[in-house]
Amino acid sequence: MSKAVVNVKNVRKTFGKKNENQFQALDGVSFDIQAGEFVGIMGPSGAGKTTLLNVISTLDKPTGGTIEIAGTDITTMKQGQLADFRSEQLGFIFQDFNLLENLTIYENIALPLSLQGVSSKKIKPSVLKVAEKLGIQAILDKYPVTVSGGQKQRAAAARALVHEPAIILADEPTGALDSKNAKDLMKAMVHLNTNHDVSIMLVTHDPLSASYCERILFIQDGSLYKEIRRAGSRNEFHQEILHVLAEFASPHEME
Repeated sequence: MSKAVVNVKNVRKTFGKKNENQFQALDGVSFDIQAGEFVGIMGPSGAGKTTLLNVISTLDKPTGGTIEIAGTDITTMKQGQLADFRSEQLGFIFQDFNLLENLTIYENIALPLSLQGVSSKKIKPSVLKVAEKLGIQAILDKYPVTVSGGQKQRAAAARALVHEPAIILADEPTGALDSKNAKDLMKAMVHLNTNHDVSIMLVTHDPLSASYCERILFIQDGSLYKEIRRAGSRNEFHQEILHVLAEFASPHEME
C-alpha cells in the first residue's frame, strides 16, 4: 500500500475577526493524496479551492485541523521552518509561469537548488535530467522572452521538479496556454506522474485538464462535495467531470 504524501484532516479556515462578519472558506475538509497519485481539485468560484491550495502550500495557516506533508505536520511549524520546508518539499507550477526574465531557462530551473546552496557542479546533472524528462534540453541557453508559452510552462514544471519535492502543486497551469500547449503540458505532467512517480495536486476549473488526473475532489462552499475516480478512458472521465460540474447551481460560476 502506498503512503500518503498529503494528509488533510478536518481543516477549517475562517476569514475575519470574531464578532465581525466572518467567512468560512474551508469547513472541515479531509482527504489524502497517496505517493505517486495525480489528484485534481475542482469547484465553483469561491468554493475554497485557492484557500485549500494556500494552506497546503504553507502560504496560509488553517484556523483548525491538521495538514501533514511527507509525514510532517506543517500546521505546528514556525514561519522560518515553513520557508525551509516549502523550498525543499514543495514544487509549484503557476498559471503565469513566474520565470525570471533576466535568467536563462537553465538558470530559472536551477534556482531552487541555488537557493538551497547546492554547488553548481551538483546542480548541472539535476537540471539536465529534469530538462530531458520534459523535452526542453534545446532551450536551456535561451531567455524566457524568446521561447513559446508552452516551453515556458515546461521550464516552470522543470523548476518545480528539479529539487525532487514530495509533491507538485499546480495552480491553473494551463490557464495562459492555447489548447495545443495545454494538452502538451498535461501529457508531460501525466508522463512525470506515471513514469517518474511524481505526486501532483492540480487546482483547475478546466474539465479537459482535469480529465488527465486519476481522481478529482470537488469542493463546494468550503466542504468536500464529491469525489470521482477515473475508471475508463480519458474521454469518459471528461464526460463524468462535466456531469458533476452541471450539478453545481450555475455552471457559469466555474469561470
